[in-house]
Amino acid sequence: MDDLICTLALKKIKGLKNQHIFFLLKTFKNPCEIFSADKSDFMRAGLKTEYIKILTNPRIIKTAFFDAIKEIEEASKNGIKIITFNSALYPSNLNLIKAKPPVLYYKGVLKENLRFAATVVGQRKPPNYALELARNITVKLCLHGYSIISGLALGIDAIAHKTALKNNGYTIAYIGSGLLAPVYPLENKDLYNEIILSGGAIISELPLYEKTSSKNLVARDRLQSGSGLGTFAVSSPVKSGTMKTCNFSIKQKRPVFVPEYNLKLMNSPDNLGLKSLFGAVGVFGLKLIKDLSLDITEAVDEMMQVYNKMYAEKFDEDDSLIQPGLFDFM
Repeated sequence: MDDLICTLALKKIKGLKNQHIFFLLKTFKNPCEIFSADKSDFMRAGLKTEYIKILTNPRIIKTAFFDAIKEIEEASKNGIKIITFNSALYPSNLNLIKAKPPVLYYKGVLKENLRFAATVVGQRKPPNYALELARNITVKLCLHGYSIISGLALGIDAIAHKTALKNNGYTIAYIGSGLLAPVYPLENKDLYNEIILSGGAIISELPLYEKTSSKNLVARDRLQSGSGLGTFAVSSPVKSGTMKTCNFSIKQKRPVFVPEYNLKLMNSPDNLGLKSLFGAVGVFGLKLIKDLSLDITEAVDEMMQVYNKMYAEKFDEDDSLIQPGLFDFM
């Protein structure tokens, strides 16, 4: 059997979560071997009885494979590709977070072994100065050879994607729905298509027809931060998706870069979320020049330190298989 079919079949089993799949893969060589195991094999692996019952139920397994094959065929008809975490196309930085998805669905082009990437996020209705700063940051990141990660939202996300495309950069948009669900937000449908046609990628971890929801958007936020070496947050009130992305980034041990606006701007509702981040471990200020331009050299140096730690030092694989309480909603 094919690893993709087996991994997707595991994802189709109700009650089996990402952490359970990776837990099993600590014992079994590959996803397909899990389906040839019996009760005693699962017991030796330390799997709980409730999950053993699921994985040894012929009806459940047959249905899971049927659903997996059907989805692969549906994806193929619609120009959608599906990859597992073992693929060279799976975003390299994402493969090192604790709650990585076993499979990803995408449209467009994914670069192999993509490591030099940065996340640019901010609020959906930002002030003009924040839009301009987002453009400046994105241009400089592209000049340093970084791919741009964001979430296709209105406002800062859209500006980051558009600026990357305008400067011949590579960009990835993570979305909070399946790739055959209606584009969200609808206002960015043209941008969605432009990213694909320009050689970028739209990525989701969700089944093809799953609709956008607040839960799915929060889950999407961890993929944005996890795919970059650092997160640049340009503007954010206290409660926002941007703040969730920043908090995920900190937990993933990726730096968060926040502009050092003047006191008046920092105390505005548009930036109170960013203000609350200052002083936290892993958060770094971006010094601004009078015209809101900036030098990101120090930020790039910080991301290089993260890169060296992630790829030059030994990564603790066992640690990556622990599902933190932060992601219990998944």
